[in-house]
Order: sequence, then structure tokens, then C-alpha cells
Amino acid sequence: MSFVNGIKNICYKLGSNNKPTYVVMAIAAVKGIARPTFTMMDKKEKPETKKYTALREGLTEVIAIPAYWACGELSAWGANILFKEKVGDKINPALIKAKKNLMFMGVCTAALFIIPAACSVLIKPIMSKMGLKAPKTEEDNNPKLDISTNPPQKSPTVQNPIDYAHINSYALYMKRPQNGMKVGGV
Repeated sequence: MSFVNGIKNICYKLGSNNKPTYVVMAIAAVKGIARPTFTMMDKKEKPETKKYTALREGLTEVIAIPAYWACGELSAWGANILFKEKVGDKINPALIKAKKNLMFMGVCTAALFIIPAACSVLIKPIMSKMGLKAPKTEEDNNPKLDISTNPPQKSPTVQNPIDYAHINSYALYMKRPQNGMKVGGV
């Protein structure tokens, strides 16, 4: 078997059994490796910031991979409830399509709701048990002005209020200097 036939066979096998869950899990695995690596290679950031960010990104993908798998497989299992497995002696093609479509919807649900919720609940306690806290930013070092201690100021009063009902807005617009291209009108 030649090299080209080997590539064709690999592509055929991948294309014939292509589940959305597998694709998203592969992407999450690559992100779980690449993003922390690139974060650690950033020479402009402080070491504690790099360590915290890289670990947080890695933990996010560690949480994401099983969530994608579970949501995809559970939603595909729901297709078995909706369709019969066999029609005559052949596998029901509607079942196969329904499984892939429901799996895709399960993966989307995981990405939109399950993973952000799980990350917000799990990452902070895991990071604190490891002894890592969010690095301090410049805003943390600069105290903010407490506005509540200042007395309220009176708003300036207008001596001669303008009656806007009598102004022709088109005439005002046309008298304005028209230079340059303006997006969105005025």
C-alpha cells in the first residue's frame, strides 16, 4: 500500500465516523496544551501572572473535555427514544442523522451553559487549594475615589431654555460643514 492510499484510508475512516463530540474534544485537547504553553512563553508578563493564567486555561479545558463528551453522548442517547433502531434489517438512517444532530446540540449546550457554569464553580476553589491566587493588577494598587463621601453638587440651571419644537433639524444639518465620510448619517 502506498503512502497516498494510506492517507486516503485515514481520511475516509475519519470522514465516515465523524461525530461532533470527537471534533470538539480534539479542539479542546489542543487548546488545553497550546494556550498554556503560549501563555508561559510570553516574556512581557510577570512569572506569577503567567503561572496563574496558564493553569487556569489548562483547568478550563480539563473541565471542558468531559463536559463535551458527556453532553454529546447523553443527547445522542435521546435519539434512541425518538427513533427505532432498525427499519427492516437495515439501520434506520433517520436514527443516525438524529444522533449526530442531537450530539451537536449537546456539544453546543455544553459550550454555552455547562462549561462556563462548571468553571465558575470549580476553578477558584481548585486554584486556592493549589495556593494560587489571582495576581494583583494596577487597579488593585490604586485606591478608587469614594464618591459617596463628596456632597452632591447642584446641576447648573439654564437661563434661557430653547424651545426645540420650532427648530428645523434639516436646516441645521445642511448648514453644518460637510467634510469627510460619516458612517451612520450625522
